[in-house]
Amino acid sequence: MPVIRGSMSLVIVSHHASRRTFTTSALSANTEKLPRVPLWLNGQAVTSCSGGSVIHRHPRTGEYICEVVVAGEDETRRAIQGSKKAFEDWRDVNGWERKGILQNVGRLMTDRKDTFTEALRADAPFADIVIGGDQMSAAHLLEGAANTAISVEGAIPQTKDDSFSMVLRQPYGPVLSIPAFNYPLTLAMRSIAYPLACGNTVILRASRLLPQFFGLLAPLFEDAGLPKGALQTLHFAEKDAPDRVEQIIAHRDVKMINFTGSVRLGKILAAKCGEHLKPSVMELGGKSIAIVLPDADLKLAANNILFGAFFNSGQVCMSTEQVLVHSDIAADFEQVLKQTAEEARWDEGMEMVRAGSGDGARSMYDDAVRGGAKILYAASATNASSTSGTTPSSAFPPTILTSLTSETHLYREESFAPLLSLHTFGSTSDILEYANSHTTGLSSSIFSRDFKESLELAKKLESGAVHINGMTIHDQHNLPHGGWKESGWGRFNGIGVIESFTQTKNVRFAKEAMLPLGAIYKGL
Repeated sequence: MPVIRGSMSLVIVSHHASRRTFTTSALSANTEKLPRVPLWLNGQAVTSCSGGSVIHRHPRTGEYICEVVVAGEDETRRAIQGSKKAFEDWRDVNGWERKGILQNVGRLMTDRKDTFTEALRADAPFADIVIGGDQMSAAHLLEGAANTAISVEGAIPQTKDDSFSMVLRQPYGPVLSIPAFNYPLTLAMRSIAYPLACGNTVILRASRLLPQFFGLLAPLFEDAGLPKGALQTLHFAEKDAPDRVEQIIAHRDVKMINFTGSVRLGKILAAKCGEHLKPSVMELGGKSIAIVLPDADLKLAANNILFGAFFNSGQVCMSTEQVLVHSDIAADFEQVLKQTAEEARWDEGMEMVRAGSGDGARSMYDDAVRGGAKILYAASATNASSTSGTTPSSAFPPTILTSLTSETHLYREESFAPLLSLHTFGSTSDILEYANSHTTGLSSSIFSRDFKESLELAKKLESGAVHINGMTIHDQHNLPHGGWKESGWGRFNGIGVIESFTQTKNVRFAKEAMLPLGAIYKGL
């Protein structure tokens, strides 16, 4: 993919001969000079449509970045029709061929990693460690998805009547995939590659926060050999998104929905899926907890907890939000945690992707302090305020609070920001009771040198994953990933993804026999 660098922007000519410009600063107030991000329908870039277009602004600076073509009702219908048509062929492509295509995607993605990096940095603020980790994670995930393609298996069960039965696993059909924005390459690849590996086709709802990044995905897959129409990319205007998403869910040709995001939006989408009796995979947020027991390595616990809390500015569904520490070592651990944070030398606010995220974190922080919370640690907030009087803040300093009361929003609600709270309990049973009182349960950690006690506690935690002596953020392609309770249902990775994105069909060869028709009814 040739790259031509200019003083104000990065110009990209793709293998599909479409010209793209990733603008990292506003060219001018004249939006006609901005690069245009198209839809991707049935193998073609669509640069104008009935939905019109919207201007994407950088969340930190507020500057104009690009013009995004947004789908109207007609383009959404075309995407559904094209996805159904592509499914008729894609479902019959054998697993080894699907594996080869997904391996090609992985190689091309690695070749184009600089392009993805430029697009992300143009769209929103991402730290180098997040971008690098995201790219490695996405490559690992694609390896797993490629192996999934050849791992879809059925069964031949024994039967009582000597008939021969085969239990097949078959794809659903067109899948609406709505990934989150916060670990963009991994979550986008997960929402696309896993359904494709299982023989489905995908209608991708692009995040409005990262339009230029999402515009790169469908051409990448088609350059890797994916048939036209098997992946459609739709951008929606914020005001139209609810209607367009409902249009897709309600359509009879769309067979399932795959969503990663907040509990609030998950409940709305789950209700729509229920209304139209559509199966779904929901990977939702959580209030992930880390438990520190009396025999824990306090330095290890502090290090892993802080990384799990503040990585990607706390914008991870598995971010550590609360530390539950045993009273026997609470004072010592507070000191170690504070010292470890100070040694990290976070001297400014951490940038977040959504405009106004800093203001939202500030609101939760202020509410907590008004409710009696104490500040154990807070980094300098040199860039945590608005850059202008009209631009919402997108940054907030990493902060650790104690003495948080149950009346505050931060006590129960996911912050999705660099906010961590510390809570002290007199016994392990009290810790367990509080941990399980949360309505969500995606990930958790236990820090202890007693593996037997840790395992017994892990079994009782209502959480989709428990990491002993490790941070709450962890995922790999052969381990099931998903939540309990309001953190959702369905699983990604390994056998879990096959169970989520295929359905069973029993095909039975009867043992031929004439049946006693006369015995059905003898009269009154």
